[in-house]
Amino acid sequence: MARPAPDDSKELECETADLVLLPIAGVLAKHDGPKQHVIANANHAIFLGTGQPYRITFPGDIGDEALVLDFSKEALMQMLVDAAGVQQLYAPVLRPHSLLPPASVLSRELLWRHLHEPIIDTLAVQEISVAVLTASVQAACFERQQLDRARHTQTQRRRRQQVEAVKELISLYPQQEWALDELARQVHASPFHLSRVFREEVGLPVHRYLIRTRLTAALRAMRASCHDLTQIAHACGFASHSHFTSSFRSVFGMTPSQSRQRSMI
Repeated sequence: MARPAPDDSKELECETADLVLLPIAGVLAKHDGPKQHVIANANHAIFLGTGQPYRITFPGDIGDEALVLDFSKEALMQMLVDAAGVQQLYAPVLRPHSLLPPASVLSRELLWRHLHEPIIDTLAVQEISVAVLTASVQAACFERQQLDRARHTQTQRRRRQQVEAVKELISLYPQQEWALDELARQVHASPFHLSRVFREEVGLPVHRYLIRTRLTAALRAMRASCHDLTQIAHACGFASHSHFTSSFRSVFGMTPSQSRQRSMI
């Protein structure tokens, strides 16, 4: 089942069931403890584990739109076993968040549209929800394998804080023409260090994460309005319509026009 997420909360929360939070727009920060937080935009899935306290804040006070996937305990357990060989979202082999594959970003957009139809296609909603959950869990498991060497050392915490700070800057200002040295200066790191640790922590180079963030903003703009694609491209930080189109095709396997046409079917 999917439903809209609560509008805003800055208090300590604790869920009574495992949930998956899927940001649609805006930026949020999930805090698991002092100096332990993760930035999430529409590229991410966030796992909320049963009995695990957390706090949500909104950098830049711009809020967010999100979906929450809420399955029955039995159904979720079976899906987790099939996807990653675990029985709960807060398992040692899973990170508590993941970077969604591009196909899952499109699926999440489709899910959002289905939920806003006058008559909801329950079967379609359920199937898409299962697919997005499976992909997000598998991505979290794969990323965790890449980061097995990481320990909760002072150095590791510092590099994670630097990466999350860069994610926050990009998420708040995706239309800005960021340079690696400028981002590195913002987080008191060398460009080489930032480039290396960002890729290790996030799974993408900085420039590709920026493009992905611009593209998810463009997807929302395409869904929310009938604006010309050139207008959307410029508003989201792309140099031209052709730059937007080539980036969109490279990530999603289709052009923005094709994506817009599919959404009308």
